[in-house]
Amino acid sequence: MNDRTINTTLAPADASAAKSIQAYIDERPIWADGTVVGMTPMTAMQWRILGLAAAGKFFEGFVVFMTGVALPLIAVEYNINAFQHGLVGAASLAGILIGALFLGGLADRFGRKPMFIAEMVIFVAFLCLLVATPLFGLNSFALLVFFLFGIGVALGCDYPTAHLIISESIPSTDRGRLVLGAFGFQALGALIGTAVGYAILKNVPEIGAWRWMYATAIIPAMLVTIGRFFVTESGHWLLAHGSVEEATRATARLLERDPPYPREIHLSRRMQPHGKHENGYAALFNKENRRATIFA
Repeated sequence: MNDRTINTTLAPADASAAKSIQAYIDERPIWADGTVVGMTPMTAMQWRILGLAAAGKFFEGFVVFMTGVALPLIAVEYNINAFQHGLVGAASLAGILIGALFLGGLADRFGRKPMFIAEMVIFVAFLCLLVATPLFGLNSFALLVFFLFGIGVALGCDYPTAHLIISESIPSTDRGRLVLGAFGFQALGALIGTAVGYAILKNVPEIGAWRWMYATAIIPAMLVTIGRFFVTESGHWLLAHGSVEEATRATARLLERDPPYPREIHLSRRMQPHGKHENGYAALFNKENRRATIFA
């Protein structure tokens, strides 16, 4: 980013010009006559974050529903019984449950961007293992279930991280519809996954065709993984962890526009969270969060 475009100034604690990160994200441009524009235009970086987060939801629907199409071929190849049918069908969903419950919180500890990348790296790795293990003489039913479970864990971990990185990067007036829109890509992935599975079944008349179904997701997932390296870290997370200078630079990169606005970004050290904060699941039921938790 051109540092001459936006002045990223760290404001002193008592600077009256200092605002919160969300205030800068929600800021609207003003016409020459002083009229405030009725909406906050999204920047290229904000659209990039939204698209890459939505891609994770797409892959979730793609893989889960494709498993249903692939299951008859898997059943023949491994000669599985009814219980094993259930294992195959439930493996990815169980992984999603575990990933969302126990790994999604890692984004609070290590940062939004590192986990945003790591989740997709794990997803690609397990996809490749699922497709390629017969080449190494490791083809077994147990490995099949394990790889499907690993794919689910990666997607489950991405579930809360994607929600967070969208919510912390876009204007609050658009947050509801854009978060829901991103999660809607899960349904799109389900439709396309089913269609791809059907097309492969029709054109590749062999038992191992189910591996080609999963293989179709590898290159798109790799492209999404690469794209996630080029998003900015959440300024909210950086500020919460005391990295005020980095938070200022991240916010400036997030809001880079032509013509530039805001022209200057002042974040104050006094905006950092301070004091003792309640952690863990108990925090969901404290006075501030109880109402939202019940309705959610």
